[in-house]
Amino acid sequence: METLFYIFKVGIIYAALYLIYFGLFRNNTNFQTNRIYLLAIAPLSFLLPLLDFNISETAQYHIMLPTFEYNNTISETMTYSWKDLILFFYGVISVKVLFQFLNNFFKTINTISKIKKGTQKEIQPFSFFSFIHVSEKIKNEERQAILYHEQIHSTQIHSLDIIIYEISKVLLWWNPFLWMGLNSVKSNHEFIADKLASEKADKYSSVLVAQLLGVNCSVLANNFKSKPLIKKRIMMMKTKKSSRMSILKYALVIPVIGLAIITSNKETLANPIESLTLEKHNDNKVYQKVDVMPEFKGGQKGLMNYLMSNIKYPKEAQKDNIQGKVLVSFVIDSKGNIKDIKIPKPVNTMLDEEAIRVIETMPKWTPGKKDGKAVSVQYTIPIMFKL
Repeated sequence: METLFYIFKVGIIYAALYLIYFGLFRNNTNFQTNRIYLLAIAPLSFLLPLLDFNISETAQYHIMLPTFEYNNTISETMTYSWKDLILFFYGVISVKVLFQFLNNFFKTINTISKIKKGTQKEIQPFSFFSFIHVSEKIKNEERQAILYHEQIHSTQIHSLDIIIYEISKVLLWWNPFLWMGLNSVKSNHEFIADKLASEKADKYSSVLVAQLLGVNCSVLANNFKSKPLIKKRIMMMKTKKSSRMSILKYALVIPVIGLAIITSNKETLANPIESLTLEKHNDNKVYQKVDVMPEFKGGQKGLMNYLMSNIKYPKEAQKDNIQGKVLVSFVIDSKGNIKDIKIPKPVNTMLDEEAIRVIETMPKWTPGKKDGKAVSVQYTIPIMFKL
């Protein structure tokens, strides 16, 4: 489930970044800036949850118990839970989307091959990376205008943007904002090409309206004719150019990215165990070194036996081959109760939760003493989960 949780975070981050574009920038005529933004937010959404901003541990653990190593083997008879079913169906749909993408890709390559051989039926003008097709049957003036348009798609490698989004759909097929983002990418490509081509070709708007020939080549190609977009494209060509100052609005994205980083990595930002003493709400100091140390019933051996008897290796972690050393920090108060359990440096959600559970259910200790008085003392137990 860790993988699905990561993908969910990716989808939420992309949705937030795209909604900023949709609300603030989609009617901007800074088309190239819009292209950079739309192109960046897809891979950025996948990257942000992976960033690790761990705070270096400068604190000294004065009371560090010996590492407890817990070994377990994976059961030969594995049971399948609802989590397994979710992962299975998610994977099935992702594979289907991947095959659809590959099918469209090879169809486009096949169409290009047929055009080069002269065996392809008439289709509308389009470009795909460096390949440009504009029918010889189109009138010379119109053909030149369309050729300018497709050359811009080709030289600016607009096909790459579409490929990146199509690949992102393999994992984010469930996210409607990614589909909207792909449509925005394609529309913005047309706005860029229209703007630059209209500077070279006379009566470009008339050519745009007149091009209602043929059928689409592929969803991966940049197609000159797109009926739903024609009206919008003409309007955008005639819209007054947005001021340079409007680009400053993109700075609003910075706090959103910062929030995404913090939210995605909140577990890794846990504070290290404080050194020396801490002030608690009950006005009791928490010591890291005292005259008489707290003691578990049965001493060190009793503590090891307790951990061995009570720790259960999470089944999901076993199946995913997840291992690691979990440092558990906790306070033994003046009455011997366990308090303030923390994981200074999270390892894995399942392992962390199991370590916390075992410490929470631990029986009372004999409290530590300083100057003959029972006091609160901080302890750290390293628990090694190993398969």
